[in-house]
Amino acid sequence: MPPYGACLLGSVNLVKYVKEYQPGHYKFDWEGLKDDLPVIVRAQDNVIDNTVYPLPEQEAEAKNKRRMGIGYTGLANAGEVLGYVYGSHEFLKFHDKVAKLIANECYRASAVLAKEKGSFPLFDKEKYLEGKFIKRLDRDVQELIAENGIRNSHLTSIAPTGTISLGADNVSGGCEPVFSHYYDRTIITDDGGKKVERVSDYGFRVWGVKGKTADECTPDEHLSVLVTASKWVDSAVSKTLNIGDNIGWEEFKSIYVKAWKAGCKGATTFRAAGKRYGVLNKVDVEEELVEEGAACYYDPLTGKKSCE
Repeated sequence: MPPYGACLLGSVNLVKYVKEYQPGHYKFDWEGLKDDLPVIVRAQDNVIDNTVYPLPEQEAEAKNKRRMGIGYTGLANAGEVLGYVYGSHEFLKFHDKVAKLIANECYRASAVLAKEKGSFPLFDKEKYLEGKFIKRLDRDVQELIAENGIRNSHLTSIAPTGTISLGADNVSGGCEPVFSHYYDRTIITDDGGKKVERVSDYGFRVWGVKGKTADECTPDEHLSVLVTASKWVDSAVSKTLNIGDNIGWEEFKSIYVKAWKAGCKGATTFRAAGKRYGVLNKVDVEEELVEEGAACYYDPLTGKKSCE
């Protein structure tokens, strides 16, 4: 984000576009997704004008560019119930089609909105149309921008969506694989106490699909999903590349080199054996639940980690 920038994010829940056309057989509603995106763009654009900004610099930054970040969540759940294993060639083709449709239709909707309400104040048609990302869009979308201008400087982003996905019935987060098919989550209650809630993955609970989990994916499979997402996102992608505990330095370094050569703006790796714990972690428990997540705490003074 630029100085005084604000995150205006919205995530499309892809599991809602998976339709059962006969018992146990599913298809993706491409037309339904396409129809919904202009409504989402208009709604998010309205947020910019209806927001109360703490600082005048924040308001100026938001209204001069009118940027937003529309992304998606539930990608792994949706793809795997359609029969595409996370990280596979078929999954990447599905992912590319989803991301491309969202990018093109969001830009199309913003160009239509520009005709009605005007382009963002800093819009420079010649420079904007020369942008590498804009040249990646469908030709008719580029022509519409040339004719109408564009309402929003940026339109796509993939957020972590951790809490959002949990609130959406625990669908797989963002473009990430399933973390675990089920786990326990420690919640702090209003009175300061704690309680443990058992949470199961949406795809596993609703469709009975045991999706490929984060630590079952190879670094290259994680990276291929990041590369696919980055191709159609004009700002940033949240994606964690899980790596094994025994990975060597050269192999570890190669992950970042591959990401850079593929055109990714950034890459994030996570190793479970490292100093930092994740938000959710698998732990060993002596009960019927083998895979469990926990709230974990790190004491910087003692260097000790503990999970509840």
